[in-house]
Amino acid sequence: MEIPGPLLTVPEAVASPQATTVPHYDRKNLGCGIAHLGMGNFHRAHQALFLHQYLQTRPQNWMVHGIGTLESDRPLVQAMNSQDNLYTLTERSGTEDTLKIIGSIKKVSHAPSDPAGIVRLLASNEIKIISLTVTEKGYCYNAAGELDLNHPMIKADLAKDSLPKSALGFLFEAARQRMLNRGEPVTVMSCDNLPGNGDLTKSLLLQFAVLKVPEVGDWIINNMAFPNAMVDRITPATTPKTLAFVRDTFGVADACPVQSETFIQWVLEDHFINGRPALEAVGVQFTGSVEPYEKLKMRLLNGSHSALAYAGYLMGFREVDVAMNEPLIHRFLQHYMDDDITPTLPEVPGIDVTAYKQTLLQRFSNPAISDQVPRLTLDGSPKIRNVLVPPLEQQLAAGGSIKWMAFTLAAWYRYLNGQDEKGDPIEVLDPMSERLVALANTYPRDASKLLAVQEIFGSQLASNDRLVNEVQARLDAIWDNGTRQALARALSQ
Repeated sequence: MEIPGPLLTVPEAVASPQATTVPHYDRKNLGCGIAHLGMGNFHRAHQALFLHQYLQTRPQNWMVHGIGTLESDRPLVQAMNSQDNLYTLTERSGTEDTLKIIGSIKKVSHAPSDPAGIVRLLASNEIKIISLTVTEKGYCYNAAGELDLNHPMIKADLAKDSLPKSALGFLFEAARQRMLNRGEPVTVMSCDNLPGNGDLTKSLLLQFAVLKVPEVGDWIINNMAFPNAMVDRITPATTPKTLAFVRDTFGVADACPVQSETFIQWVLEDHFINGRPALEAVGVQFTGSVEPYEKLKMRLLNGSHSALAYAGYLMGFREVDVAMNEPLIHRFLQHYMDDDITPTLPEVPGIDVTAYKQTLLQRFSNPAISDQVPRLTLDGSPKIRNVLVPPLEQQLAAGGSIKWMAFTLAAWYRYLNGQDEKGDPIEVLDPMSERLVALANTYPRDASKLLAVQEIFGSQLASNDRLVNEVQARLDAIWDNGTRQALARALSQ
């Protein structure tokens, strides 16, 4: 989309009368202590905002060198570079829109265009923290939590003298170069929605090292820290409408704006090896263990997103807030959270779970954000594996309710068939899409075939008669009566 007028620049940012915050720190002379892999909207609406707020009163060398890891990141990298890596963040409550101009990202590079240069950056002593938001699939691991040796990027990265393609490949090469150059230790800070994201990253990186250069593994153990983290903020994809909104509402021509809700949370283990910014000063919660917060967020928010995504898509909804206005969807999510998920949650210090659930329903209903249902359907297999399978196993063991998780699985399997209830095609975007779509087309009404996919469900769930029967009953109802009627009947029983 063409944007008239000059793009966002430093003078314009500082003078912008409608922005509630602009960078007042010396962006030119402050250094980048953080390199970030994965330049999507979430990082720019979350970690970069916290760092921007921090730098406003503590102008230290904790700016970010952002790295686009995918070939498809090239347009974003170019857009950021074209405006000195400034961008707008609009926080939308549903009643008020607040513009912020964020300056904490000093540089942005494109890894596929210069992998050797990215390795040099990650291995430099200037970088104290390497952070990541590369999504679940970016970690290239299987259901057992092990490195996926069949993944094309991992195969390529394990080859002798290869330049890295994957996030793990870049982390390994950074460690290897630091070891060879007697470089400083470094913290790797995952900010993706993964159970034990820091522990998982460490485990996968060590598995990679054993296969490529084992002695690098020893260096990693002694010189790298991997704090676990929980992050939360609903951040929709940027569309041409986003660009037009910022231009028309605030008079700012931004080639890469971000919009988000007003809610934001970051819980982080205080386990760093070479210094960190004092982010507790701007609202980051440091703790000894992230696990209870992680389970709360992943099982309630992320799990509910998946529940809404497939049932909502089949019912014809494409905007999350519009779906939430449907009483059937609203009640479905309430029961999903109350009946199936809440019994699996640990005690979470400082959190009122009942209030948290009500806040989630309000956040999902925010018409100003209008998150897209198709976005929530992306990468279903790793999401189901991470956010639904653990509470499902826990409820089965305890004899608790699995009714709404079973409905979610049935709706997902119906979605994987690749055609909606009007006969229109569905583009299934999933790391396992070829296999799952073939399965759903060959055995569309056999729920046991889905539950037998061990990469998602492990080796035990396929033989659990209660689960198989429950999912089968929901799947039959969806095929026989349509999702809307199947859901209405489930809610009435």
